[in-house]
Amino acid sequence: MEKSELIAFEAKCIQEEPAFCTAACPFHVDVKSFMARMVKKETDKAFKILEKTLPLPEIITRICDHPCESACIRQRLDASLSIGQMERACASNRRRQKKYFPPPAKNTHIGIWGSGLSSLTAAWDLALKGYRVNVFEQETLGGDLHRLDGNVLPVSIIEMELTRLKKFGVTFTPQTGYDTFLENKDQFQAVYIGMDAPGGPQTVPVDEFSLQSVSDSKLFAGGFPWNKEMVTSETYPIAFAFQGRKAATSMDRILSGVSLTAGRDKEGVIQTKLSTDISREAILPKIEFKGEAGYDLEKAAQEAGRCIQCDCSRCIRACNTYLESFKGHPGKYAREIYNNLAIVMGEKKANTLINSCSLCGQCETVCPNDFSMADLCLSARREMVADDKMPPSAHEFALGEMAHANGAACFFSMHAPDTDTSEAVFFPGCQLTGSSPDQVKAVWAWLRKTVDSHTGIISGCCGAPAFWAGRQALFEETGNTLKTLWESWGAPRIITACTSCSQMLEKVLPGVRISSLYKEMAGNPALPAPDQAAAGSVAVSDPCTARKDDDTQQAVRNLIQSRGIAITELENAGELTECCGFGGLVFNANPDLAGSIIQKRTEESPLDYIAYCAMCRDRLARAGKNTRHILDLFWPETDHPEKRQDPGFSRRRRNLAGFKQEMTGHGASRDGIPLTPAGQKIIIHQDTLARIEDEFILVSDIEKVLAHYESDAEKQYFINRETETEIAFFRPANVCFWVEFKARDRAYEILDAWSHRMTVIPAQEFKTGAPIEDLRQGLQCGSCRAPLESVKNHVGYLDSRFDVDLPQCKSCGTVFISPELARGKMAEVEKILEDK
Repeated sequence: MEKSELIAFEAKCIQEEPAFCTAACPFHVDVKSFMARMVKKETDKAFKILEKTLPLPEIITRICDHPCESACIRQRLDASLSIGQMERACASNRRRQKKYFPPPAKNTHIGIWGSGLSSLTAAWDLALKGYRVNVFEQETLGGDLHRLDGNVLPVSIIEMELTRLKKFGVTFTPQTGYDTFLENKDQFQAVYIGMDAPGGPQTVPVDEFSLQSVSDSKLFAGGFPWNKEMVTSETYPIAFAFQGRKAATSMDRILSGVSLTAGRDKEGVIQTKLSTDISREAILPKIEFKGEAGYDLEKAAQEAGRCIQCDCSRCIRACNTYLESFKGHPGKYAREIYNNLAIVMGEKKANTLINSCSLCGQCETVCPNDFSMADLCLSARREMVADDKMPPSAHEFALGEMAHANGAACFFSMHAPDTDTSEAVFFPGCQLTGSSPDQVKAVWAWLRKTVDSHTGIISGCCGAPAFWAGRQALFEETGNTLKTLWESWGAPRIITACTSCSQMLEKVLPGVRISSLYKEMAGNPALPAPDQAAAGSVAVSDPCTARKDDDTQQAVRNLIQSRGIAITELENAGELTECCGFGGLVFNANPDLAGSIIQKRTEESPLDYIAYCAMCRDRLARAGKNTRHILDLFWPETDHPEKRQDPGFSRRRRNLAGFKQEMTGHGASRDGIPLTPAGQKIIIHQDTLARIEDEFILVSDIEKVLAHYESDAEKQYFINRETETEIAFFRPANVCFWVEFKARDRAYEILDAWSHRMTVIPAQEFKTGAPIEDLRQGLQCGSCRAPLESVKNHVGYLDSRFDVDLPQCKSCGTVFISPELARGKMAEVEKILEDK
């Protein structure tokens, strides 16, 4: 990622923009944080926030004319927060006072005329930068501050701050006229004139930005009473104090020899780009107070509770499962991803962040500036793939599923029976075919009968996994294969049953005409009408890839209502719909997050759902939600399709292969029990299958282990005499699979399966290792019948190698990896190494 791309992404995110109140405050007080402390009555911590930016905090917190209140967004709902009164309450109730530590004094002297608020502010800021400051005052130190209501600003508070200034090294010269001050002017390297102090000049022409005199470069002035009115506790302008700070900043820059203007565009009152949604905020009346006494601490806390804590956060609220889980916001994530991509050696901590985005576009939809985490993360994935930095396990399983769907066992294309051309092509997608092949067969027959008799079929994967994984070359290769086939058929229009397929095919087939199956069905009088009762109310779960497809969304709803079913919309429906956790391959890269995503989706409504994405339906069903596919309303496969279970990855693979065999006339084997080469049945109970598939272990992987077990002349396996089970293992490619089973009559009953990516390098010298606590009792080598002992071995992964004590047979050298080790420490270390 180029730096310019990072800047462009950052510019779109307004989460870090200041709140309206902070932007309206010349000193940029963090009012949100202040309110968060006040609501908890943490006055010391609240006052610390004020001290962070305010000069003379004891004085200013009591007399501030709070321009922030006029900018408070609550006034659009009810009334602005009483920020000024809460600052007074905080100042009156806090117990601690910040300790300031001025730097060593410089040999630079600054003279200040007057001890009004602007002059004292300038003295405060300059003293804390190490300048030697001398304040001259014609009358009482504190000037017009003494004219304020003593109930609001007691004399003791003024004296407290004057004493603090003296501790900073500020020298005060009272009872000195302006003429005397001018006589001493030359002994100072810079001079400030406080126009809010009596006895000074009537006017000093200055540059409005820097407050530097237009005629004398060493002279500065501030504290201009622009309103020309008598100063009172109600009208005292905080602008006076800010003019003192602005002048002090200018003097420091001049004396330090740096630019007077560079980098000062954020000083004072600024405009914020923040946009806050208050549509869901409740009306809360202002907490009233009486007289100058203001709030007591209890009422101040209640008033602070009205603070909205305004920020943008639209995307975080919409996609809170993903965006909130990484404790940040898109602007911050852009910086983390930029830094992650720049790392040559070291831990790449943002890998999981990058690969956990579902690429669904919800954030972009709700963002006022169209910030797209999908674009950011997809770009990062492509760069990681190009630089060979993508963790091997992130998408390998999903890409394997795509390869299977597009492999010789599953992919096929054919024209309608008794035809040799196709005016239209039905592209059901691998997920619908894998989940409900009989429905695909029925829909294709219906299309040929009612839409176009010359409707062919292409059964395969559209390439979405490759696209989502950032593997652009593989995606283009898949697209070119489809393009060649499609063009050889004369570029017919394509009817899709999957909105993800529609998106992908539009990317690879130039000029393609794509129509949704559900738009073809809506309004078609020849739809089947099953006998099953279909009344009631449901919620529609729109797939994220249908977010911008209004026509398909409406067609699905029309189909549901045509069956007499009422629809109660989910809060996040239509363009605001949420991903099911499959999109973007989140399920592969971050299974725990994907589980949280789908669980949250199930909890949006107590109603049964209807989905029109096969994977959405299956994932909802797996999470325990009664969910029908829209096709279940017209071609139901059971009496209660809403209770149909997720077939799982292994079943989908068998369904895809069986569908091709059936459609191409080679028989069907979708319902057969898997067999080993020796004819042994493989029996896996449903709960066991679900558990191991959660770890991306398929029945086909178990078949390979058992085939190797049966064919291995020098059989390497283990037996557990106590449980009467056997454990076999095999590494067909990048992953080593282990299977624990019981041998039955002509069958293997699978009890567990686990895997690891690390390569075990068996020891040859058999040096005794440390005792292994979790070594199973009764476990021994199946070939040698010898017990296992702890031996120093080596394991390796991604060019790293470790010495590890592992159970090993000292007779044949076979090493045992327990499921606890594989799922625990091994998996943990593999993840660490992949992120390096």
